[in-house]
Amino acid sequence: MDSENILSMKFTKTKTESLITVSYFVPEINRNRTEEITEQPHQDFFVALTRLNRYLAEVFYASEKKASLYSATGFKYSSNDKVILTGKVATESGSIVGISTPAINIEEDTYGFEEDFAEDVATMVLEAYGLLTGKKVGVKQLTIDDSIKTNEEDEKEQGYSEEQFNDDLAKEDTPGNDEFVLPE
Repeated sequence: MDSENILSMKFTKTKTESLITVSYFVPEINRNRTEEITEQPHQDFFVALTRLNRYLAEVFYASEKKASLYSATGFKYSSNDKVILTGKVATESGSIVGISTPAINIEEDTYGFEEDFAEDVATMVLEAYGLLTGKKVGVKQLTIDDSIKTNEEDEKEQGYSEEQFNDDLAKEDTPGNDEFVLPE
């Protein structure tokens, strides 16, 4: 499989985790497969996804002022040269509405951005492929709570707490600063 076999990608984020659903064609068995990826995507993935926001806003004729309310969440090839963008828009009432564009033919000049759009979708496809194959997985940021939990687990695993370490350090027979002399 290669990046040309990617058919669609959808990014879903909750408060605690993100889910990326990638559909792709497997030529060896002549079937489509869908995989859900919960690993943290590489930063380039988010950059590529953000670049699609402007096309979503332009298709719905959003003004420059309101373009920031549109956010792309994925894409789907409806045919070899037609792409549907999915996303969401924040309304003035504060609710979030899911939206999809009509199929955008990247071979025509209907909206005036098709050439740039084709490049940005190709970049998004490469990022989805990299995530799917595990070649472009991001680094998960640890929170303070994660760090404390990890330290506690390490202490239990080693059977040696910070308190024990401090006790052992106090018991050690080490010279004070005024007792230490450099060799001549």
